[in-house]
Amino acid sequence: MKQWTRRLFATTVTLGLLQTATTFAANVNMDLFYHGKHHAYNAKEIAIMIDGQKFVDPNLPAVSIDGRTMLPMRGICKKLGGEVTWNEDAKQVYVVTPTHTAVFEIGKKTGYKNGQPFIMDVPPMIINDRTVLPVRALTQALDVNLKWDDASRIVYIGQIAENTDKNESNANPQPQNPTQPVAPPQTQLPRLDSVKVPASKSDTQEFVIHATGSFTKYQEVKLEQNKIVLDIYGAANGLAENMTNTNSPFVTAIRTGEHKADDGTTYTRVVLDLTGGKEYTITANQEKNEIAIKLKQVKVQDVTAVNNGNTDNVIIRTDGKSGAKVTTSQNPSKVTVDMPMVLAAGIQEQINTNGLQYVKSIQTGWVDATTFRVSIEADGAAIMTWKEENDKLTIQVEKSTLNHIYYDNSTNTLRLEKVRHMDVNRIQHRDMYLEKYYELVLPGDYKDIYGYGTLNVDSGKVKNVQVSQQGSQTVIRFNQNTINAYTVKDTGNFYEITAKNPKEVYSKVLLLDAGHGGQDPGTSGNGLVEKHLTLTMALKVEQYLNANSDIKVYMTRKTDVYPDNPSRARNANEVADLMVSIHMNAASPAANGTETLYRPHSHEVTGNLTSIQAAQVIQNHMVTAVGSANRGLKKRTDLLILNTTKVPTVLLEVCFLTNAGDAIKISNPVKQDQIAKAIGDGIIQTMNNYKIR
Repeated sequence: MKQWTRRLFATTVTLGLLQTATTFAANVNMDLFYHGKHHAYNAKEIAIMIDGQKFVDPNLPAVSIDGRTMLPMRGICKKLGGEVTWNEDAKQVYVVTPTHTAVFEIGKKTGYKNGQPFIMDVPPMIINDRTVLPVRALTQALDVNLKWDDASRIVYIGQIAENTDKNESNANPQPQNPTQPVAPPQTQLPRLDSVKVPASKSDTQEFVIHATGSFTKYQEVKLEQNKIVLDIYGAANGLAENMTNTNSPFVTAIRTGEHKADDGTTYTRVVLDLTGGKEYTITANQEKNEIAIKLKQVKVQDVTAVNNGNTDNVIIRTDGKSGAKVTTSQNPSKVTVDMPMVLAAGIQEQINTNGLQYVKSIQTGWVDATTFRVSIEADGAAIMTWKEENDKLTIQVEKSTLNHIYYDNSTNTLRLEKVRHMDVNRIQHRDMYLEKYYELVLPGDYKDIYGYGTLNVDSGKVKNVQVSQQGSQTVIRFNQNTINAYTVKDTGNFYEITAKNPKEVYSKVLLLDAGHGGQDPGTSGNGLVEKHLTLTMALKVEQYLNANSDIKVYMTRKTDVYPDNPSRARNANEVADLMVSIHMNAASPAANGTETLYRPHSHEVTGNLTSIQAAQVIQNHMVTAVGSANRGLKKRTDLLILNTTKVPTVLLEVCFLTNAGDAIKISNPVKQDQIAKAIGDGIIQTMNNYKIR
């Protein structure tokens, strides 16, 4: 028979030195080690006949334990055309043939045949480091004929001899009405069902999270100063994953997600994204069904300026973290500090600049009814930096070390004066978008012309520009607020480097998403974890597309990190023509196959690529490669990525990790390459055959 190799994990090492009989009715006398003890075994041989030929396992014979015939499964399965793999962590054995997938777990009477549970009268066990099964279970799981000849102690598997005895009492027949295991009842958890936000931006800044019942506890998680993060334990999530209508000058969004702790406890994480560091209080009511987050209204105490050697310092003191937003601009060099919802009585409109070297003016005033502003303008080109600590925001202004270099915020263009000729075609590009920067390496040392240092621009696309030396070459790094592509041209008087949306530079742009990551593992099953497999597959798809297409591919992640779902969708909307998110599925062990999720977008234009078209093309390619059930397309309206993207977006559920057959396929590197190629070919066909803009 043809042998099908599908490996999931390394098998255990055989340790026992065993004796086997080679003739029928010989006596087997040996030491068996199982259940942590040694057992002396002395009994007549149980012979195994497979398709009319005697089978002798070189490591372990068939044995009778407590009146049950137990067969060594690896050699028998190979003889029957299957492959056996071992999952050490789960203590599970997988048997795969061209038509069957069977899963057995050591010590458990429940096995799975093509995803469907069945009950064995005795569980699989390990004897002398070999997995053995009750004879009836193995043949039933693979739909192979079985006969037991009690007089001669022969097990016939496969082709059955016609003169065999019909007595199968010692072959351990399957019970007629096995009792299926019943899952314990699930306790209904309370869920978070609403968030009360301020009535307006000028109202008291309090956010109240309500639950339908009492949660267990809440815990604040300190991540960044511009986020408030709460984990609410014993509460499911009934809130939207992303809320932007916050009625707040401080809170830009409220994000939520349901998770499982290591001990299995359900908790919901609620994140408030802030404009900057802010003072706040968190309190829960006595019933533990509400949590109130109240942002403090701070007072601006004074604004002063002092020179410290080669640096001018402008200091804004408050009685707490202000949540200030700081921006810079050039021509002239200027810093703007906006502080919403503060008290600022008695602050002078013009701040004294006597003794300062670089700051020309400092002005204060109200932009509107809620926002207090401090504007700082430098005399000529300057380097401007800032930091906030101990209720003090300090803006540092010093003379620029850069020369002949300017940034135009209106066009996002860096202009280098053409003091010396440069071949722009020899400029090297390094796109490090996941690290939020993009570098251009100039063909030579231009330090004597352009100097060195940082140009703070905060243009929306670009945060700042750093000029430095790497060996004998000058490097210009754009630290980015968004994913950008860059064009370089020689205009005669200047070399102009312009930050653009990638769709202005490339004809086809894809955002490829490896689902989950970091603290979000996704689902798991059969020893496999979703976040690792989605990353593996995404990297393989990226590699295939880079080698076989003209599609510009951006990734949401290339390592085990967690970019939140709103940022994934936002990046797709900003830069991509198509977003493809790779995931793995989970359900009962019976569920298997491949499906693609989509949601129609109201802005989809007739004649242009739609989400359902992309889903159908990629699904067709994927199903063929995976070789599993075609579960088709599924319209979903409950997933943040599908709900908030504005470009055609599909979410691929490649297979079910909870299904043994699917798990074995997706864990095989050769199969992974085949699936990655199929996904890549589907993307290429989609972006080549449909109008994308």
